Amino acid sequence: MKSAALAVAIIGTFAVVAAAQTPIGFQPVVELKPTGSLSTCGYAPSTAEAPFFAKLSVKERTNDTAFGGNYTIHKKSGTYISWYGIVRGITPATQPDGEVTLLLQHHFFDGETDCHIMLVAKTGDGDYIAQLKADPEKIPALALVRIYGKVVTEKDKIPEVVVEYMRVWPWLTFTFTDLAGADHSNPRWQKYSKVKPSDDIYRPYPTIDYYREVLGNPGDFGLNLKPE
Repeated sequence: MKSAALAVAIIGTFAVVAAAQTPIGFQPVVELKPTGSLSTCGYAPSTAEAPFFAKLSVKERTNDTAFGGNYTIHKKSGTYISWYGIVRGITPATQPDGEVTLLLQHHFFDGETDCHIMLVAKTGDGDYIAQLKADPEKIPALALVRIYGKVVTEKDKIPEVVVEYMRVWPWLTFTFTDLAGADHSNPRWQKYSKVKPSDDIYRPYPTIDYYREVLGNPGDFGLNLKPE
């Protein structure tokens, strides 16, 4: 009887491990009211995010090309990284305990943000893929995410990352800075935007229409969008 009980306990333990989800933190949407002044802050990881942030090397805590930087997301296999990206595609797992695959448009980040809203560069270094265990319906298309994990491979100049933690910024919780380095983003995404690459797109208090103009319509993205 004890052996049977032990076997049940072991099976139960494996079931819990198998069902484990990648930890994800969601930035709450709050009403932002102009105060008449703006200020800049260094990035502050959330409590849940902090252990993963601490694992980054100094050179991987930021990734930017403005003001003389030369960061690239390419040729990083085996490196523990933390990249920002806009969620362009979401491919559900093919098995009950499988991984969701995100197609992400990378955006540079220099370590500084507006104190009242998350701020990333409007430019980036191309597309990458992130693999994690999560409910795909809870990940908004065209949201901003920051993923932590190791680059496992790179195929056709698209790095693939196994995610240990992901932080999500829905619309109305992030904006873009025009102070950014040269853009190496996939031209595929520009056709969905109503703004030109040369346009000033910084908005300290963005609206829903702002995201539609800059990123496109969420209905054109999301489930099963593949890399090109």
